[in-house]
Amino acid sequence: MGRTRQPRAYYAAGLFNEGERTFNLRAKAVLDELGYEVWFPQEDAGFLEQYMADGMTLAQARHHIYQMNLAAVRATDVLVFNLDGRVPDEGACVEAGVAFGSGKRCIGLQTDFRAVEPGGNNLMLDGILNYEIASNLDELRLMLDPDRIEIDLTADRPTVIDLRRTAPPYVAISGPLGVGKTSLIDFMADRGNWTVLEEPIDENPYLDDVYGNLSDIGFRMQAYYLGRRAEQHRRVLELEMPILQERCILDDVEVFFPAYRDQGAYDTNDYTTLLTLFEAMRANLPLPNLIVSLEAPFEITVERIRQRDRAAERSLEVSFLRRIYDYYMNWLSNLDEIPTVAIDTVEYDFVNQPNDAAAVLNRINEALRRTSVAV
Repeated sequence: MGRTRQPRAYYAAGLFNEGERTFNLRAKAVLDELGYEVWFPQEDAGFLEQYMADGMTLAQARHHIYQMNLAAVRATDVLVFNLDGRVPDEGACVEAGVAFGSGKRCIGLQTDFRAVEPGGNNLMLDGILNYEIASNLDELRLMLDPDRIEIDLTADRPTVIDLRRTAPPYVAISGPLGVGKTSLIDFMADRGNWTVLEEPIDENPYLDDVYGNLSDIGFRMQAYYLGRRAEQHRRVLELEMPILQERCILDDVEVFFPAYRDQGAYDTNDYTTLLTLFEAMRANLPLPNLIVSLEAPFEITVERIRQRDRAAERSLEVSFLRRIYDYYMNWLSNLDEIPTVAIDTVEYDFVNQPNDAAAVLNRINEALRRTSVAV
């Protein structure tokens, strides 16, 4: 049986000013605490002056440091890539590229709050990081906790550490009408590499007329949504990208089916039929890894609905909105089948306040990590 060894980490970052060096030491301390054998270029690769004092020419010293760092990247298990700065450090970009090309796992560290702006980093950088980027050292500590990863420590040869999970994240954004689901989805889609499964509203043939004629159209509309939503869930099995869905099939079952029944759209027999159809589909449908539950006081959601002035919602009765709101609050507050993270959209103005937007993204990312799904 081979001897065991420490897991290896390479810290790729800019090293050229006092602020960078000071923060790098704090990051290294986290890796040391977790038990990693850290290659830390600002200490381990040495300095040009040192090698030149020992007799090397400038060209020889530069090449020697390059070779040392290259060998360390190839021998590491995981590379931590510090993305901070006006642009990420050029040398760190090369090191990350070598690590990714060698099959290593690369994890980002980006503390700059401007990272929440639409578009994020260069897509090639985000891609090699598998969109797993810690926004502070506490998040980095969680992501690299040895209890969460598996490494072959019996081999002396360079090993590959795989922090990828079995599937990309699948997140549903849920909450009452007017709570901000579309706004959050638009923001997250701009920020990350999400495939968005939008609410099937535009193609719904019943939506424009249903609220004015619930008893005639309500059952047909819910049956339509059930089928279209099931198609979306089946698509998740075919896609190999992070999925962001505006409501999932559980919203229909737990909220809209009973709310429409209570409003007189159909009777108990029709309601039971919808549930029977859902149960027949359920076994073959993937469900989200995480539900983001958006919340706001009822009066605020009503005002938002009025302000956006969608044609299909103009005839909605306040009593009906209240039924939907109450069903949502009851369902999401008691949901234990799927992990949830609740976001108060009054406390966190992610549309207008960058700091609030960053906080919301951090909360969602942390919730995904607790479910052991890579972002």
